[in-house]
Amino acid sequence: MAGPTRGWGARRRRRLAWLALAVAALFIADACGARTAPYLGGDVQAGQKSSSGGDTSNTVAGGDSSTGSGTETGGATASGTNTGGGTNNNTGTKSGGGGAQPQVADAKAFDYSPKAEAAACPGSNGNTASDVGITPTEITVGNVSGLSGVITNSFEHGPAAVQALFAAVNAAGGICGRKLKLIVEDDGQDAARNAADVNDLKNKVFAFVGSTSDADNAGVQAMVDAKVPDVGFAINANRGQSPVFWSANGSTLYTQNGKPYSWNGLQNGLKDNNDMPKRLAVLSYSIPISADAAHQFAYTFKQAGAQICFEDYSISPATASLDSDVLQMKQNNCDGVTTTMDISGNTKLLQSIQRQNYHMPYVSVTFVGYDPAQIDLPGKDAAQGLRVTLPFVPFSDDNTVMKLYKSQVATYQPNSHPSGFGVEAWAAGQMFIYALLKAGRNPTRASITAAFNALENYDTGGAFSPTTPRLRRPNGPCIVETEVKGDDFIRRWPKTGMYCNAQLVPASP
Repeated sequence: MAGPTRGWGARRRRRLAWLALAVAALFIADACGARTAPYLGGDVQAGQKSSSGGDTSNTVAGGDSSTGSGTETGGATASGTNTGGGTNNNTGTKSGGGGAQPQVADAKAFDYSPKAEAAACPGSNGNTASDVGITPTEITVGNVSGLSGVITNSFEHGPAAVQALFAAVNAAGGICGRKLKLIVEDDGQDAARNAADVNDLKNKVFAFVGSTSDADNAGVQAMVDAKVPDVGFAINANRGQSPVFWSANGSTLYTQNGKPYSWNGLQNGLKDNNDMPKRLAVLSYSIPISADAAHQFAYTFKQAGAQICFEDYSISPATASLDSDVLQMKQNNCDGVTTTMDISGNTKLLQSIQRQNYHMPYVSVTFVGYDPAQIDLPGKDAAQGLRVTLPFVPFSDDNTVMKLYKSQVATYQPNSHPSGFGVEAWAAGQMFIYALLKAGRNPTRASITAAFNALENYDTGGAFSPTTPRLRRPNGPCIVETEVKGDDFIRRWPKTGMYCNAQLVPASP
C-alpha cells in the first residue's frame, strides 16, 4: 500500500458500479436478482428466480482444468521455532516440534500474529496427508469470489485480504511447517459459474476461506454434499444458514418459525445517545436484495418508535440523481434517511442533499460505505456527518488485530486497501487458522468442524462482536457508530469498545 492516508491507507477514486448489499446490518430473504438457491437450510425461505449462463471454460493457474479464472498464492516456508506461550488444549506435548500436537491458547488469549501462529506448531515431523487438500508440506484452500462482473472494485478485497494473511503466516514458518495455499476462482458474479467453481474445487481443497460474491448462494449444496467447511462472510441467506458455513461475524439471516430476526442494537444505541430520528426516510435500489433489506430497516425502525416519512424501494442503479427523492423528503420534514444502496447510490444521495441545501442530522448507510471512496466520490463537504454503522471496531482504533490486518494488506497486497469486505474475509482467515491449530497436527475436515463447533463468544481479538459460530445468528449484536469528520470516519459512539445493548427482534410483520 502506498503511503497512508486517512489513517488507513486508502486508494482513491475507485470506479464503482451499483451494489445492493444491505446484508451488513439485516438478514434478508435470499434474493439478489436472478439467483439460484440449491440449498435451503433451516427455515430459510425460497422464492428465487432461476439463473443460467456464464462462461465456465477458463483454467486455474497451474494447469488444472477448472471453471472460472483462478490464481494460487502462497509464500516461502521456513522452519518454525517454539517460543512457548499458550495452553495446550489438544493431546500430546511439544518438544522441538517432532510430531507434537499444537499448543493453542483459548481464543481470548490467542496471539494472532504470524510468528505466534507458526510457533504454536513448529516443524513438519509427523505430518501426513490427512485429508483432501492436506499434504505433509501444504494446506490448500479455495476461494470463489466475484472478481469480475457488474460490481467492480469491491469483492476482490476479500481474497486479497486472505492472500495477505496466508503470505504473512507462510513467511513466519507456516502452520505445522505446512505452507498455506489459496486457489482463487472468479465466478463473474454469476450463479452458474459460482456453482461450477465450487464443484471444481470441492474435491481439491481442504476448505473454502473468505469467498466474497453476490452469487455465493449457488455453490452451497455442493459444499454441503462434500462436507467441506466454508469460512467467510455470507451475502446470500442460504449460505449463511448452511450447516458447513462458519463465520467470524455471524450470519446474514436468523429465522424462527420462518420469520427473519435482527438485532436492535442500532435503534437502542441511537436512543441511548439521543440520535434517534423521529421521521425517517428509507431508500433502496429496485433490486430485490436491496429492497427486501430496506423494508426490514423500515420495519425495525417503526417498531422502535420512528415514523417512516418517505419510502422509495424502486431506485434504478443507473439513475442520474436523487434530487426528486430529496425534495420529497424535505417536503415531508424528514430528519433522517437510511439506505441499502452501494457507494455509487449513496454518493448520488449525498450530492442531491447538498444541492438542495437540505440539512438532516441523520444520514446513514451500511458498512459497504466504510471506504474512502464514500468520502472522495461525493466530495468531502457533501460527505460530512455521514453515519456508517460497523460490526467491528474502526480501523483507526488501537486494536492489535486491526493493526495486523492493515499491516499485512500494506505489506503483501499493496494494490489493495482496507475495506469492510476485506476485513470480514481476513477475520474468516484468522478463525480458520485458529481452528486449524485446534484440529491437530494432521487435521481433517471433521476435526476442524469440531473445532468450529467448540467456539464460544469468539471475537477475533476484540475486533469483532462476539459470536458463537454454530448458532449462525445474524452479525452483531455489538456495533460501533462512526461518522465522517474531515476526511476520515470517526467514532461517534461508544467512546471506546463496542455498543452491545441489543436483543433479537422480528425484522418483518
